[in-house]
Amino acid sequence: MSWQDAHRYNRALREIETELNWTDGTELVWRPEYLEIFGSREQVLLALRSRLRTALYAQLDDLATTSSESVRMLAAAHPGVVRALALPEAVHWIDADADADADADALVAGAA
Repeated sequence: MSWQDAHRYNRALREIETELNWTDGTELVWRPEYLEIFGSREQVLLALRSRLRTALYAQLDDLATTSSESVRMLAAAHPGVVRALALPEAVHWIDADADADADADALVAGAA
C-alpha cells in the first residue's frame, strides 16, 4: 500500500467513523470509492473494529491488562462505531448514488 493509498484509506475510515457517530451507528452512506478502498461493507466493519482496538491499545499503559474505565471512555467517545460493530445488521447502508438521485429529484421538483 502506497502512502497515497494509506492516506486515502485512513481518510475514508475517519469519514465513516464520523458519520456513524453522528447517526449513532444507524446509517452509513455507501460511497463508490469505499468499494475500491475496502472491497465490501463487511471489510469496512472489520477495518473499524481494528481501528477501535488500536485506539484502545494506545490508551492502555500495559497491554496485558484492560482497564474497564478505559474501555468505557473509548466507547463513550465512539458511540456510533461501537453500536455498528455490536449490531452490524442494524446499520442502514444508503447508496450514495441513490442519495444523489433523490437530491436531484428534490431540486427539480422545487424548480417546477
